[in-house]
Amino acid sequence: MTKGIHHITAIASDAIETVHFYTKILGLRLVKKTVNQDDPETYHLFFGDRLGHPGMDLTFFIFLPAMQGKIGTGLVSKISLAVPESALQFWLERFQHYKVRHEEIEELCGKKRVSFFDKDGQCLELVGLSQDEFDSELDLWTAEVSEEHAIRNFYAATLSVVSIDAIEPVLTHVFGYKLHHTDGHIRQYVLSGSQRAQYLEVSEEPSAAPGFNAAGTVHHIAFRAKDAKQQQTMRNAVLELGLYPTEVINRFYFQSVYFRTPAGILFEIATDGPGFTADEDEVELGKQLSLPPFLQPHREEIEKHLKPIPSE
Repeated sequence: MTKGIHHITAIASDAIETVHFYTKILGLRLVKKTVNQDDPETYHLFFGDRLGHPGMDLTFFIFLPAMQGKIGTGLVSKISLAVPESALQFWLERFQHYKVRHEEIEELCGKKRVSFFDKDGQCLELVGLSQDEFDSELDLWTAEVSEEHAIRNFYAATLSVVSIDAIEPVLTHVFGYKLHHTDGHIRQYVLSGSQRAQYLEVSEEPSAAPGFNAAGTVHHIAFRAKDAKQQQTMRNAVLELGLYPTEVINRFYFQSVYFRTPAGILFEIATDGPGFTADEDEVELGKQLSLPPFLQPHREEIEKHLKPIPSE
């Protein structure tokens, strides 16, 4: 019912450091510089491929004053990004050069991976794939990292739960995931017929400590709905499980429905369009503060509360 991960939104403590890390070190594009629509004094930064397509859209709220979060159950505990397997050594050397905290190459669910952390301790990993595992219509951003090594899209996200029963019905009934692989306490789920951001990995640890949602942790994960009709179908499936989704909320760049899973993780169902060129030309993406129409009358007041992010 879904085509995979739409976007993942995490929390960071500093806008300037976040832009530097995800653009200059990871090589993603800052495709939208805007604000949290529910808290307009807070930056909302979107990083992705050339246009920030669904499936490669990593976003951050800059909540201030900053508090340090803790990764644990009830949260998305790891963000997985797909790269060519031949690029993993390049990334190890790049992390060493930029003094990025990282692990060595390990293997999980049949894939080689490199875990690493940003300045807030957000846990991410690069997963090496063969060329035929990538979407044939890649739209890469290569300003800082060459096409040969660039991050392609999300591979997966790890959901940390106390019990698989608190999350599996949502994955299978609402979104159409199927169990694909088991590796220790990790269960990997996959969508049929998709190559982009099609996996989810669930870490079931009954005795693990709960997470604390602040800087260095994921706020929510969003799943793709092709259009409003498909979004409503998925919303109805959430209701059938006895859960409580919001009404459709207009986020201008997409339409959103949110709901809290029994595992404690906040999920979103987001439409593919209209996308980030709804208010900016492609060449101007991310350069200026963009505000949805309902916030435009308040631009002057909003900008007073935001620390300017210099262009690099």
